[in-house]
Parts: sequence; structure tokens; C-alpha cells
Amino acid sequence: MTDGRTFEDAFNLLCGKLIGEGIHRKVFECRIASQYVVKVEQELDWRCFANVNEMRFWTDHQYYRPVARWLAPCFQLSPDGRILLQHRATPVADKSELPKRLPSFLTDIKPENFGWIDKQLVCVDYALVNEAPSTRLRKAEWD
Repeated sequence: MTDGRTFEDAFNLLCGKLIGEGIHRKVFECRIASQYVVKVEQELDWRCFANVNEMRFWTDHQYYRPVARWLAPCFQLSPDGRILLQHRATPVADKSELPKRLPSFLTDIKPENFGWIDKQLVCVDYALVNEAPSTRLRKAEWD
């Protein structure tokens, strides 16, 4: 039988430094594989299933290059969806690097939601997207 200390110990084994947070999730460096981040959905009175949505969108579109090229790949989702491992992106250092146009399926457009993986700009937070992705580009209005 495990107790709260065991779960806390496992969390501390997996999660390193806090590197970001939003309304629904906290993002940590991954201690055991530096190429990933650990997204932990916060305890709320209700669950928005941000990790589940992101993993599902990635799984559904990972082989469709016009969509997948804009997404940071997801690697693993915990059984209850609270923890997601996603490929780590290097944050955008200069806003001038941000594109003038983005695909219309991306909805949460702000600089901190984008980063670089292998010289490709990707979105790292796409839990809320238009479900029927259009690859049509639209003017990016950066928050």
C-alpha cells in the first residue's frame, strides 16, 4: 500500500524546477529525461482535461504534417490524465521571431505558448484548439 509520502517522492523524482504555469496546469522540467517537460493539471473543483485534450489532439494529428509541424509533440499521458510528458521547446527569445501568420486551429495565441524544437517554431499549449483543424493561415494577433 502506498501513502501520500510515496506519491510526493515519486512526483519529486519526476519533476524538477517549475518553469511555467497557467490557469489549469503547472509545467516542470523533467528530471529523468531533459528533452521533456512535465505538465501537471492542478486540482480544481472541476477538471478541464487540458492534458487529455492536448494528448488527444496530438495523437489525432501527429502524422498530418501541415498540422503536426505546429505542435510540440506529446509523449506520454498518465492514466488519469493529470500528468503529461511533452517534448521541451526552447522559449522564443525575441518577439520578432514570431510569425505574422498562424494556422486558424490555434486559439491561445501568446508568445509564451510558442518555442523552438529543432529550428521549428511550435505551439507548446494547444489544449484549446478548433477541433476541425484548418491549415489555412490567418493573421497572428499576439496578446
